[in-house]
Amino acid sequence: MSTAKQTSRNFPPITKCGSGGTTSYGSIAADLDGTLLISRSSFPYFMLVAVEAGSLLRGFFLLLSLPIVIFAYLFVSEALGIQILIFISFSGLKIRDIELVSRAVLPRFYAADVRKESYEVFEKCGRKVVVTANPTLMVEPFVKDFLGGDKVIGTEIEVNPKTKKATGFVKKPGVLVGKWKRLALLKEFGDESPDIGIGDRASDHDFMSMCKLKD
Repeated sequence: MSTAKQTSRNFPPITKCGSGGTTSYGSIAADLDGTLLISRSSFPYFMLVAVEAGSLLRGFFLLLSLPIVIFAYLFVSEALGIQILIFISFSGLKIRDIELVSRAVLPRFYAADVRKESYEVFEKCGRKVVVTANPTLMVEPFVKDFLGGDKVIGTEIEVNPKTKKATGFVKKPGVLVGKWKRLALLKEFGDESPDIGIGDRASDHDFMSMCKLKD
C-alpha cells in the first residue's frame, strides 16, 4: 500500500486497504516519515534533538547544513542525506540526553503529525513493525507508547563505549533505506512475510513487494 497520490500499479493507495471487507490483518510493516506521519521530512525532528539534547549552536549548524543535506539526498543518495543529519545532530551527545528528548519531547510533535488513514490501518493489525531510516533510539518511544507498535527496525547509531556518547556514525549495514529495509524485515519475519507493507517512496518498494497484500 502507498500513501502517495501517484502510485504504481503494484501498490494501491492506503485508502483501498480494507475495502474488500477485511477489517483486520495479522501483521504490518510500515515506514514512518510520509507514511505513518504526514511529513516526509525528518529534519524538524533532528532539529529538536540537536537543540534540546545539544544546544542552539548545534541547531544553527544543522540549519546551515540543510542545503547540503537536500543536495545529497536528492542527487547522491537518500542514505547520505540522512547520515549527514545524524552526524550533525548526534555526534558528541550523551545517549541518555538523546533518550530523554526521545521520550519527553519528540512524541508530542510526532503525535501532531500522524497520518489518520495510515494509522487506522496500522492499529487494526496484530503485529505492528515500523521500519525506518530514522535512528531507532529517536523514534522507538513514540512508536511503542503512542502508536502501539511492537517493534522498531531502524538505523542503529554508533556509541563510544567509554564515554557513552554518540559518535555521529551508524552501525552496519548503515542507514536503513532501500534493500536494507527488506533484508531487515526478512530477518525479523523469516519465511512468514508481513500481511501489509505501507510506504511512500520508491526506496520503500523493496520491502513493500515482499508483503502479501498487493495487486
